[in-house]
This record gives sequence, structure tokens and C-alpha cells, in this order.
Amino acid sequence: MTEAFVRHDAGVQYLTSPLLASYGIPHLFSLRGGGVSDGVFASLNFAQGGGTLRDTAENVFENHARAAAVLGLPPSRVCRSYQTHSLTVRRADDADAGRGLTAPPFAEGVDGLYTQTPALLLSVRYADCVPVLLCDTKSGAVAAVHSGWRGTLGGITANAVRALLGCGADARDLVAAIGPCARRCCYEVSDELYGTFVQKDPSLSAAFTPAGAAGKYFLDLPAVICADLRRLGVADERISDCGVCTICGGGDYFSHRVMGGNRGTMAAFIRMPEGKR
Repeated sequence: MTEAFVRHDAGVQYLTSPLLASYGIPHLFSLRGGGVSDGVFASLNFAQGGGTLRDTAENVFENHARAAAVLGLPPSRVCRSYQTHSLTVRRADDADAGRGLTAPPFAEGVDGLYTQTPALLLSVRYADCVPVLLCDTKSGAVAAVHSGWRGTLGGITANAVRALLGCGADARDLVAAIGPCARRCCYEVSDELYGTFVQKDPSLSAAFTPAGAAGKYFLDLPAVICADLRRLGVADERISDCGVCTICGGGDYFSHRVMGGNRGTMAAFIRMPEGKR
């Protein structure tokens, strides 16, 4: 279901899902304001950058510290993904606290994380790709996923659901939140990519709309992810989608399509609810 996420300004600016909040799940989807970065990274930026310009490690660390503080933890308890558009969803525990901040990053691509460890803050980054947060409301186990078109095609969110099911979760107890990302209104792709999706599953054609230019389509990544969630037994009313497009959403969002490689990056965070083990 699409629902308006709640905007907060607690020094840092961020959104929360009303659905996840109703279960007491600590989480946030960052916006651009409230950090210490400047220039093209202004101001709440969570990566040093992939373009010719670079933010400082000190700025990125401080921005993580500010976001983590909102959720009651220090940056040493943040576990960051190592995003390569892989389909890997990795279990994180106390040994992974501080990954990429106060401890070395993962050695291989890890685009999804899940944990049953209290007071461990999972984090994925986005600037048009889809951030997905998941929680088993019975046990409190949580997951965070970064899903671009490759991850969406390969079903990385489904992999995260299966990881939680493997921990003993029941799909009927799962809730999911889909944050700001590139959407059908603006996310133009080639007919070649359309063919790649449809070759895998003809029903995925429903996620595409012909664009004005010949051989171009608009792709609805959240629709594909929601279909995967439903297929695995997550009810539609337990899927919270903010409906916001990072491409046309305005100055609150970093967008790779709009800004190119010299830009900041947002982050989504989730931890287990208090009292869950």
C-alpha cells in the first residue's frame, strides 16, 4: 500500500513509515538536510562519492553519527552494506558492528543485511535505487536492502525475505517499507532492459510503460519488488511504500539521474525493536 511517510527534523531530516512505526520499529530514510557535508554533498551525505569530487571520511562519519543518534546508537554500532549491485544478503552480528566506519568494510559485495542482534543498526544507501526495510514483528529480526534494477531483476528483496524465513519468521508476520527511489513517472530505461526483464518473467511487462521516445520505457521498480513480497506471502497491507520519486521529488533528495556522479547519497537505517531478542 502507498502511504505518506512522516517527515521529521531532529537536527537531521528524515522520513519514517507509519506502518513500521506502529510496530515500534526504529528506522529512518534520510533526506538531504542536517549534516555537515558541503558543496555537491550538502549536507547529510553518507558516502564519499563515486565521481571526480570526494567528500571527506570525517564528514561521512559525522553524518552517520548524527543519524545513528536519532535511533539511540553510536556510529560504532552501524553495519553498512558494501554495494556492488549484488544479490547477496548477509547475516550481521556483533562482529560486524562498525563495518565501513570504525571497522573494515565487507570484503565482497553485500547489498542486503539481516540481523537478530539487538542494538545493531543496519544501513543501506540510495540515490535512485530502492531502499527496502523489513522486520519480523514477532521476533524483531530486521533486514535492509539496496535494490537497483539488477537487484530488482535478480530478486534481492526476496532473498532477504527468505533469509528472515530461515530464521524462523512467518511471512504473515513480516512488514516492509519502501523508501524514496526512481519511479515509473521518471525512470526511463531502454527496450533492451525491458526485454531482459520480460525474458525472465513475461508478467514483468506490467511494470513498464512506453515512454515518448522510441525504444524507451518507464520502469516501476517498486512494483516488481512488491510482487516479489506478495509472492512470498507478505500481505499488501503489510507493505508500506512512500510513493516518492527521487528524480522529480525536489531538493530533499539526491538523485543520480539528476545530478550524475558528483552528488551526495542518502541512507536508510533499521534496528530491532526494544525488548526483542
